[in-house]
Amino acid sequence: MPNPTTQKISKLKGRPMLSWTGKKPLETVQNYPTQLIETSGEVKVQNPTFDSLNTNWSNLIFHGDNKEILSTLLVNGFRGKIDLIYIDPPFDSGADYVRKVELRGTKNKLQGESQSLGEQIQYQDIWKNDTYLQFMYERLILLRELLSEQGSIYLHCDWHKSHHLRFLLDEIFGEENFRNEIVWHYSDGTAPIGAFKRKTDTVIFYSKTSDVMFNEQRVPVLNPDRYDKIDDEGRKYFEDGHHGSTKRYYLKDGIICDNVWSFVTDKKFRQLNSQSFERKEYSY
Repeated sequence: MPNPTTQKISKLKGRPMLSWTGKKPLETVQNYPTQLIETSGEVKVQNPTFDSLNTNWSNLIFHGDNKEILSTLLVNGFRGKIDLIYIDPPFDSGADYVRKVELRGTKNKLQGESQSLGEQIQYQDIWKNDTYLQFMYERLILLRELLSEQGSIYLHCDWHKSHHLRFLLDEIFGEENFRNEIVWHYSDGTAPIGAFKRKTDTVIFYSKTSDVMFNEQRVPVLNPDRYDKIDDEGRKYFEDGHHGSTKRYYLKDGIICDNVWSFVTDKKFRQLNSQSFERKEYSY
């Protein structure tokens, strides 16, 4: 095995800070070879460096510990080159996540086993609190190294650890670079005894710096009949007065997206079942 390459890590933003037993910020990270298992695109790459992909991009799927894969990207020239990161990390939900697999000749569980022969554990989302925080801390630090100066990160979580993760993001990216807490309201949720039904996830949005790249998002109009005026070019619009001024809103533009994404009122979007096949129309 070749000797690992050591990468230095830049200092964190600082306060506010969350402490736990065994907390240790990354100062360096060593890179070990990772397994690139699939590429998607016209150009197939063997050594995925930023320079080789910059003008001829291929999507890449790696297999392995994501900490090692992130360090590989740092070594291969991706430091400060990524404009957008979305992560859906473990929620510390205390559950086993199981994938259904079809095996011939059996539909029964093995005696003494909690999973059937047709099930395969993907990963166990069961952690000691300190272990979970250190796991996320290290990986968020590496993700910050990869972000460009105009880059953004979106972290998807729920009630289990959203409060802790917000502190980690404040420390790593700086509380001044917090942009939004997005609430995803879905149709089904757990109904614990003695509490309100849980029907939301949270997406926490931070930027690397104040010079953030952000493309305004709009959603389809739910009440098109409101657009009762037509301009000289034949475009439908309505006028809304606010603070003594009047602004035109055009039908084709839609409505500026806010930080509550509801899949209950908007019937076009349904919650994905974990066993579903790929659905490419699933977007906001």
